[in-house]
Amino acid sequence: MDHRPFEDWLLDNQTLTVDEERQLNAHLQGCPSCTALAEVNLALKMVKMAVPAAGFSDRFQVRLVAQKKALRRRNFWGFTLLALSALSVLTLIAWPVITGLLHSPVELLASWISSLLSLWAAFQAMTHAGLVLFKVIPDFIPAYIWTIVLFAACGWSLLWVLSLIKFTKFPQGV
Repeated sequence: MDHRPFEDWLLDNQTLTVDEERQLNAHLQGCPSCTALAEVNLALKMVKMAVPAAGFSDRFQVRLVAQKKALRRRNFWGFTLLALSALSVLTLIAWPVITGLLHSPVELLASWISSLLSLWAAFQAMTHAGLVLFKVIPDFIPAYIWTIVLFAACGWSLLWVLSLIKFTKFPQGV
């Protein structure tokens, strides 16, 4: 049996035509589930609506503002703790480099340049050895140009990530 139109008529509280009213009454005579639905609907209509206590919305707004303020404070201290933890871990990892930099910055810079040049020489050796992966690096472009290109790509990537963070922080549209 199809209860759909009768359930809609009972729950929508719409005015029915005489023919629809007659069909609903005939259906309620033979259907216990729709009769129970009609009784529950009638009981719900009889219940007096509870009115919130005076000043409810004002107290709710004050509590909501306090919760948002507490959340911002918790997020700030959590981020501060995370940043300090990351900084301390990075400092522990980089401690040998930092001590070398404080002892002799020229030696550290020379070792970095030496490492970059040896890396470049290794890439060129692999290219000459016939590895297909490294054939994309042409021999006529000097190593410092590739270094500049690499640093520019890193800078653009960092700028891209920061812009994504900035633009997703604020909701767009409605």
